Amino acid sequence: MKIKIFKDFIGDGFDTVNLENEINNFIKNKKVIDIKQSVIYDNEIGQGFITMTVLYENTKKIDNDYKLL
Repeated sequence: MKIKIFKDFIGDGFDTVNLENEINNFIKNKKVIDIKQSVIYDNEIGQGFITMTVLYENTKKIDNDYKLL
């Protein structure tokens, strides 16, 4: 099993589309075991960070079935 961590800045009007696309592209050929989200946000300044942790195994789709690499 492996872990990949995605981090992004969040602020007022934060859009998650870029982060979602990055994660979706990363997990295309992987067997995802778990995804965890963590957010640190300061309401006074309206800024923070989001961290997405993906626990996965490398796989390759062969004949409609996933094979571990």
